[in-house]
Amino acid sequence: MRYHTSVFPVAPFVVIIAFVLCALTGMAIGTLSGWLVSFATKCGRQGIIRDAFLGSFGFLAGFLGCISMPWPRNTILEHLEGGGTVATTMNRYQHPYRVATVVAVLLPLLHEMYRLKRTRAKLT
Repeated sequence: MRYHTSVFPVAPFVVIIAFVLCALTGMAIGTLSGWLVSFATKCGRQGIIRDAFLGSFGFLAGFLGCISMPWPRNTILEHLEGGGTVATTMNRYQHPYRVATVVAVLLPLLHEMYRLKRTRAKLT
């Protein structure tokens, strides 16, 4: 069986734009999840800016962690309508955006839980 890998060059400007969009997506996810948790815990909205940056960091860290971490080789065969097949082999986790979204939600959630614990400790 013959393997063919096609790698095409991507301009650094496009990569920078993609990372900025990922960071903005993480900020939106972090802000939303932090706001929802702070609304539920009634701790106030003082930590929303920090939640936005935690979401951005979490999204980028989750994404970059997934694409740089080795994963067991996985080959998927797709049968085309014309009778041909296409084989795709990956050495990385195939869904890094899912992991990035989960990390972008969890970091602000943990921050808000820490704020809740600290607020309750001050009251007692």
